[in-house]
Amino acid sequence: MAKVSDLLRQGRREEVWTRYCGFLDLGLDNFMEIQKRLLMEQLQLAGRSELGRAVMGNDPPQDIEGFRKRVRLTTYEDYAPFLDEQCEDVLPEKPVAWAHTSGRSGRYKWVPITARAFTRLGEGALAQVLLATAHRRGEVRLEPNDVAVYNVAGRPYITGYATLSMAELFELRCVPPVEKMEEMSFQERIQAGFQIGLRTGIDIIGSISSVLVKVGEQFGTGATGAGFSPALLHPAVLFRLGRGLVRSRLEGRQLLPKDLWQVKGVIVGGTDTAIYRQKLIEYWGVEPREAYGCTEALGPMAVQTWSGDGLYFLPDACFYEFIPEADWALGREDPSYIPRTVLLNRVEAGKRYEIVITSFHGGAFLRYRLHDLVRFVSLRDEPAGIDLPSVVFAGRDNDLIDLAGFTGLIDEKLFWQAIANTGIAYEEWAVRKELLGLHASLHLYVELKEALSAEEVAEAVHQALAGLNPFYVDLVRFLGVRPLHVTLLPPGSFMRYMAAQHAAGADMAHLKPPHMNAPDDVIEKLLRAGQEVVG
Repeated sequence: MAKVSDLLRQGRREEVWTRYCGFLDLGLDNFMEIQKRLLMEQLQLAGRSELGRAVMGNDPPQDIEGFRKRVRLTTYEDYAPFLDEQCEDVLPEKPVAWAHTSGRSGRYKWVPITARAFTRLGEGALAQVLLATAHRRGEVRLEPNDVAVYNVAGRPYITGYATLSMAELFELRCVPPVEKMEEMSFQERIQAGFQIGLRTGIDIIGSISSVLVKVGEQFGTGATGAGFSPALLHPAVLFRLGRGLVRSRLEGRQLLPKDLWQVKGVIVGGTDTAIYRQKLIEYWGVEPREAYGCTEALGPMAVQTWSGDGLYFLPDACFYEFIPEADWALGREDPSYIPRTVLLNRVEAGKRYEIVITSFHGGAFLRYRLHDLVRFVSLRDEPAGIDLPSVVFAGRDNDLIDLAGFTGLIDEKLFWQAIANTGIAYEEWAVRKELLGLHASLHLYVELKEALSAEEVAEAVHQALAGLNPFYVDLVRFLGVRPLHVTLLPPGSFMRYMAAQHAAGADMAHLKPPHMNAPDDVIEKLLRAGQEVVG
C-alpha cells in the first residue's frame, strides 16, 4: 500500500480522504455491517484462545445475538491474571508490543498490541489529523514533512505508539523527535516543542486543552518561561518573532501564539475542551477538534469533523455497545443487577450511556466496561451530510456526584462549566461529596488567581450551578440550605502537590489530583501542600 506522503506528492488527495475519512460517508446500516463482520472475525480468534474461553466458556457463541446474551460484561479484573504478567500464549493473537494505562488505584493496566492493531492505531491517529485540518468534506491540507508538536506521553502509553504508527504511514515531523521526547518530562516536552517550533514553524498541535490555554496565557502576560537561549538568535526565529510582534502591535494587544504560527489544526482532549474552546481559538487562531479514545480500545475511537457537532465513532476501532443511563444507575445501586446494552443503531439523542467495547484485530477484551459515559447529541448531521450518531464525552462513571438523589448526577463537565460561568480566575480545583453538618454537600477545594473570600466563591459557584442544573435547585429548595462549601488553597498548592507526587515516583496520570471525588489521602496531601506553601 502506497504511503500517504507519496499519494499527496502525486496529487491523489481524494484517495487519501477516502481511505482514512471515508467512514463518514457510511450510512448507519453499512457502519453496523462493518462492526458485525469484524466482531465475528474476533470471536473466531478469541474462541480458540485460553483468554477468550476463560471469559466466554468452552462453547463460545458463534453469532452476535448469542454473544450479547451469553457473554457477561467484564472489567480489567477479569483479565488481570493474564495481562498483568503479559502472558502472550493465552491471547487471541500474538502481540508486538504492550501499552499500559494507569488505573485509579495507581496500578497499571497492561494492554497487548497486535501487528494489525498497531497499523490501525496509526490509521486512526491519521484520521484525527486529517479531520482536524479540514474545513470541509474531502479537503486534505496535510503536506509531507508538516511539523507537529505532540504534547503526549511516549511509550509505553498508547499515545506514544500512535505517534510511531502514524509515522510509518505519513512523513510527519514531530518536534521534539519521538526518541528524544520519550526521555523528557512532560514540562520539558512542552517547552522544547514550542522552542523548536520557533525555528521550524508548527503545522499541527496535539495536546490537552488546559495545557494549550496555559501556554496562551503565558504568551499574553509575556511570561512564557522559555528564558534566553542561543537558539533564539537563529535568523528564522528572529524573523518569526519580529513578524509576530508586528502583528500583535497592529492589533494593540500582547503577543499570542497565533502571531507566531499559522497552525493548520489543533487536536485536543480533556473534559474541559468545551469550556476553553473560545480561549483556544483566541490564542491559537483555529477551531480545536476533539478526539476520544483510550488504551484498552487501542487508541482513537471517535473523532470530530469540520462540522463541529459531536464526535463520530470509527467503525473499525472496536465493537461498541452502550449501557443506558437508567440501567447503569440501577447497577450502581445494586451490584448484582445485570444492565442491558443497546447498539449504535438503537441509541437515542440526548441520552447518556456507558460504553462497552469488544476488541478487534486480535485484541484481548470482550464486552469490556470502560466506565466512560457519553451523551449522544444527534443521530445525524444533515448540513454536513453525515448519517451517523455523534457524541460528546460526559465523564467517568465514578466521577459523577449525586447528592441525595436530587442532582441528576453532576459530572466534571457541568461543574467545570459552572466555575467558568462565574468568571473567577483560578489555578486549579477539586470537588467531592462530603458530609458537612447534617447533609451531604459539595466541597470545593480551589486555588485562586485573585483575592476573593471563600463565601464569595461559594455563592458565585452556587448560583452558576443553579443556572445549569434544575435538579440542584430542587435540592436547595428541599434542604433549605446551600449544599456547597469552599476551601481556598494558598497560591502554589497544586504545583507543590504535583512536585511531591513526582518526587515520590508517581505515574504521570497521578501527578494532578482528580477534579471529581478525590479520595481522603489525596485531599490530605493537597491540604498539606497548602500548609507548606504558607509555612
